[in-house]
Amino acid sequence: MENKNSQVKLFKGTMRMKVFKKCILFFTALIILIQIGCSQYPVLQEPDAQMFSQTVDSEVLRDSLVEGKLTAGMPYFVVNQLFKTYSEGMMEIKIPVASLGSKQRLEEVEGWNREFVDPDIKVFLNKYETSKGTLYVWYQRPDFYTMDVSSRDTLCIFFQDTVFCSVINYLNKSSVLTVKDSLPQIPVLTSLYAEIRYNDHPWREVSYWYNIEILSNAKSFKLGEINFEFYPIELLEFNNEPVPSFKWREVNKDEN
Repeated sequence: MENKNSQVKLFKGTMRMKVFKKCILFFTALIILIQIGCSQYPVLQEPDAQMFSQTVDSEVLRDSLVEGKLTAGMPYFVVNQLFKTYSEGMMEIKIPVASLGSKQRLEEVEGWNREFVDPDIKVFLNKYETSKGTLYVWYQRPDFYTMDVSSRDTLCIFFQDTVFCSVINYLNKSSVLTVKDSLPQIPVLTSLYAEIRYNDHPWREVSYWYNIEILSNAKSFKLGEINFEFYPIELLEFNNEPVPSFKWREVNKDEN
């Protein structure tokens, strides 16, 4: 009888161990599946609000950032920060293209299959896969010609809580323009935030500039040197439709 009881106890112990191991395997598999699901679409990160406020003086763009909207006119670093946890397989960045709206990469081949990108290319494209669809972001190197600036548009300079505006008289070249009014209040070669408000443009009302400098004549302004981080975003497309903004917090609701 004792031998029989011992066998029963051993059998029950073995069964409990099997059930316990199955539970461990189940929960381990569940955790792995959850991690895989989460890693497929990482949570979009909040942009650096302090950096943004120090760079951008536009109330419209500041309000959009607070509302969780990526919009045209914002500097490139905003989208770069949003997707900073994305892996290479989920995005393509800094694709050189011919114009806004184009998705065809511009490349040339020289000699023995040597590929290079034309240094004069000014428009770039980023592509991101999200849980709600594909986002395309076009941005470009600041240039008065390619951004359709002309005489009779208005240049507004933001300096020490004051906005100085003057009508553009003419463009000296792609990186220099001259306004009608002298603005001696602004120190020479100071790095300035500026907006150009268009007089008559088919789709632009305003463009945003993140490093403009005034020259010694107090009437001419030139574009300062900037890197990709401060190129202005020009166009957004989400799920093959042009959109005025990309609401990243709504996407995060799905990704959470």
